[in-house]
Formats: sequence, structure tokens, C-alpha cells
Amino acid sequence: MKDHSCKFEKFAGDTFVYFPQHFVKRYSEFSSISFDKILDIYKIVKNVKNISLLNILLFVFGFNFLNSCSPSGAKTDPNARPRVDSARSAQFFKQIDGPAKAHRCDSVFHWKVAKQRFNGAVLVGQYGQVIYKNTSGYADLENGHAINNHTSFQLASVSKQFTAVAILMLYEKKMLSLDDDVKKFYPEFPYNGITIRLLLSHRSGMPNYLNFAYAYWKNKSELMSNQELMDMMIIHHPVRAALPNTRFEYCNTNYAILAAIVEKVSGLTFAAFMQRNVFEPLEMKDAFVYSPAALAKHPNTAIGYTPRARRGNFEFTDGVAGDKGLYCSIEDMWKWDCAMYNYQLISRETTELAYTPYSHEKRGMKNYGFGWRMIVYSPQQKAVYHNGWWHQFNNAYFRGLNDRTTIIVLGNTSNFSNYQIQPFLDALSGTRRGGAGVDAQDEEDLDK
Repeated sequence: MKDHSCKFEKFAGDTFVYFPQHFVKRYSEFSSISFDKILDIYKIVKNVKNISLLNILLFVFGFNFLNSCSPSGAKTDPNARPRVDSARSAQFFKQIDGPAKAHRCDSVFHWKVAKQRFNGAVLVGQYGQVIYKNTSGYADLENGHAINNHTSFQLASVSKQFTAVAILMLYEKKMLSLDDDVKKFYPEFPYNGITIRLLLSHRSGMPNYLNFAYAYWKNKSELMSNQELMDMMIIHHPVRAALPNTRFEYCNTNYAILAAIVEKVSGLTFAAFMQRNVFEPLEMKDAFVYSPAALAKHPNTAIGYTPRARRGNFEFTDGVAGDKGLYCSIEDMWKWDCAMYNYQLISRETTELAYTPYSHEKRGMKNYGFGWRMIVYSPQQKAVYHNGWWHQFNNAYFRGLNDRTTIIVLGNTSNFSNYQIQPFLDALSGTRRGGAGVDAQDEEDLDK
């Protein structure tokens, strides 16, 4: 089994220093001494006067660099991941006040269940540790199947970040450029000046297919694919919402087109690409892209319900993926979260492209990157997040990048209060903030 925790190495003693996984990985490419050995050295010499952790690291790094340059110098496996034992992990959990935070999160969770009728799964993490997770309610009400940590939920627009990463993986392999025009892949595409970059940042001005598809798709009982959506636009030329790169215009069509481009460039279906390049490498065993066949292979999948417990229905647009359509459990979302922090799928430099704000017509802290909404508190402090709403599923996924705060809320009963994540942030900080606080809901879209 792979180590899916987005760990920070912990040093024994009254103080501790955080070392992100990517630093450890890059260090191990040069060093022949394990990172755990450095911990042992630190424990021995930490009380020596006038010696710092930085001195120790510089000494060990310099020694091993010279050693690795010699003919007999052995290098460690660059793919090796440092071992973090459970005892040290438990110690770190106490150092970050994990038990108290978990208790407060539990109070918030049960309040949401009792007062907001929450039905779904929640995971709260910080500093690479799972602080709290819990589930409530039913995945399948008629058959009495309760939700558990491996129940898969329709992610709705939370799917967009996965599509963005798929595009960025192809970008890193030089199989496409962010400034490529859609016409490069679909020469008959009827709109000029639409680049991959504009699609990713919702600045293309494309019309929303969820509006025009109902007029052009005749057999509503048959699922429409991404390629058929592209054909529809080529044939009917729906009127665009705005000229390219004139304003931010949140639109699901952008990410449906991106998924179609993934298929064109990779030669795989979008579902197969995600399975081969994301789900399997990260061991996301509960994750899949919707199709009737895929749904049949994952019986532990939540059904969407209305507040009156009526089962939701699928429709022909469920066949289009990229803007929605990914199913995932909270366990797999945690693996995804750790992979993003550890740069397992795309590099740090490319990840920063995704976390860069691209729309500046309106003043304020909120913006949009590549598949991520964001709150830019300052140049040094940023949070990225996305909500999702499709059929009866309402989800929120929030990440505070500075302290690795992660909040995942997946729900399968129509409930907009799922977006109210500020109480969980308060539970982590131990303070209470008045008003609505940070919600994953945004006024301009509600992310269908």
C-alpha cells in the first residue's frame, strides 16, 4: 500500500519544524542518509549549545553530497518515501492540539446533523493529519444502506479541478500548450480565439450547454457524450455569452470542452484517462467517472435525494463529464488532497499556475484559477476551494494552503447548508466568528 498521508516530518522535543513531503523527496535524491536518521542526530545533539537544526541539516547534506560524488557513494531511491511511524504521528497529533480540535469538530458535525439535517460525509484535516471524519444518513434509503467512509458521491463541480489537473498533466508532457486554440483539436469549432487557458479560467465567453442542449438533443433518454456535445456546437453555433478574455463568466461548457480535448490528445476516453493516470496511481479505489457501467461496478455509491426523500433522476447531460461526473469518497478525496500537496501528479510550478488568480475586473479577495476558486487574503496567504451542485448533491472542498487546512463535505440530499464550512474552521482555530464567514457557496453560479 502506498503512503497517502500528506505528512510533515516531526522533530521530537518541545518544538517541531515542518518539512513538506516534496522537500524530503528532493533531499533523498542527493542524500544517502535517511531522513529518520537525521531525526536521530537531532535528538542527540539538540541540547548542544549554539547548534541549530539548520546547522545539522547543512552538515549532513554537505557530507552526503561529497560522499555521493565519490565512486563508492550510494544514492537513495529517488522514489522512496520517508517512513513516519505511528508513535511519532500520534505525538504530532497531540502537538497540534488534535484531540481538542476533533472534539470541537464532532460538536459541529452533530449540530449540522440535528439542525441542518446533514446527510453525507465530512473530513477535516490540518498539517497533513486527519483531524476528524464522520458520516451520517443513508446512501440508499430504500435498501437501508448507510453512508460510510468509502461511499462514492457525485462531486458535481468539484470535478473541475480533476479535469484541470488532467490538462496540466498533458501540458507537462508537452502534448499541448495552454495557449493552444480549440481549433487545433477541432478545426470546425465555430468560435475564434478560445484557448485552453481561457477555458481553464472561465474567460472564454462560451454559452452554457446545460441551456442549449435541451433544444438540440432529441432523444432525452440517451446519454450525450463530450464528443457529441462538440458536434452539437459545430452544427448549431450557439450564441456565445461574451467575447473571449473580456470577463470572468463561470460556464460548465469550458470544462466539458477540456475533457473532450483530453480525449483527443490522449487517445483515451476521459474516464479511461482518469482511471489510468489519476485514480490507479493514487489508489483511489472508490473513484470513477460516471457511466451506467461504471455505476454498476461501484455498488457503494450514494443516490441523490430531495429534502422530501424522493430519489433523483439521471438525465441525458449526465453523459457529459469534466464539468461534473466524477464520483469519489471522502477517503479518496483525502488521497487526492495529499497528492496535490505532495506534487505527485503535477509539479509545484504547474500547481502554482492552477492557484494563480486570472480575473481582475472586480475588486475583492475572491478569484478563480485553473479549476479552483480562491480567497487571496494577502500575497502570502491564500485558500483554494470549490463547491459543487448537481442533481441532489451539494459538496464543498476547502483548502487553506498556509496551514494545510482541509475541509471536505459531501452530501447526497439537496441541502445548501453543506456549503457553510465556517463552523469547522472555527473548530480548528478554537474561536467563533460571527456571520456567515467562509462559505464555499458563490453568489454568481451555485455551480450546477
